[in-house]
Amino acid sequence: MDPATAKTLVSAALVAGIAGFSLVSFRAMLMQIAEDLRAARRVPVRVEVRHPPRA
Repeated sequence: MDPATAKTLVSAALVAGIAGFSLVSFRAMLMQIAEDLRAARRVPVRVEVRHPPRA
């Protein structure tokens, strides 16, 4: 294998690795956003009723 072909293959492998990592990271980010939105919807609302002190 000549050096030019080796450099091209190494560069292609690096680009593919970076692209794959970016896709996985982007998917993980979207999954985290979706999970956060679901969690925000499930937050129970608590209403505290305060009674004045009795004398």
